[in-house]
Amino acid sequence: MDNLVRKIEIPLAKRVIEKAGLYIVPENRIKELASVAADAYRDYPLHNWFLGGKYDEYVSEKIMEISLRTMSDDGVIYADSKELNGFAVWLPMGFDGTKVLPFLTNGGLKFILHSGFSIIRRLITYETYAMNLKKEFTGNVDWYLYNLSVKKSAQGKGIAGKLLRPMLEFCDKENIVTYLETNKEINVSLYEHFGFKLSKKELIPKSPVMHYAMVRKPNTENIN
Repeated sequence: MDNLVRKIEIPLAKRVIEKAGLYIVPENRIKELASVAADAYRDYPLHNWFLGGKYDEYVSEKIMEISLRTMSDDGVIYADSKELNGFAVWLPMGFDGTKVLPFLTNGGLKFILHSGFSIIRRLITYETYAMNLKKEFTGNVDWYLYNLSVKKSAQGKGIAGKLLRPMLEFCDKENIVTYLETNKEINVSLYEHFGFKLSKKELIPKSPVMHYAMVRKPNTENIN
């Protein structure tokens, strides 16, 4: 990732998030976020496929913890409040996938030894596919919604919108495309409500999991 992007875009985005009254999550609370994500992703098709077809809360949580620790310096991680009912992770322009060395040093090596190489093959298959698709649609000139998780007990209370709106408004002002993917059809309409358009729907290679790639062009009509 371009160091200039990291130095300029990330601080700008964080100021927007803080101004909106949201909570920038410090690194020492990432494990708590992983727990929120594991709860939100229970029986999620992609995670079930990673885990060989059966949900495993411990492994799902470790996947999220390692991913979040790996990306903590390269993106914006924030929650609805200090209670961590839900959180979002955005990665700025230029992101093209998780780097191997940070993944290993943030717990990936221990994870491989615990869970075996089959899950790593699935993770690599997915990330390669997903990042190639992102590049196809945005040229990696986008803010990428890597994760949006709301724990089940807090769903249906408007937290997703609370998390999404400030960053989408920021991207509108900056005239930047936003991108995301989901693996549940029910989520497509949620994101369409916020201006995302479905760009591609297909099975992830070597899997039974459907992939929905969504792009949102900046809305500059109401920007002063």
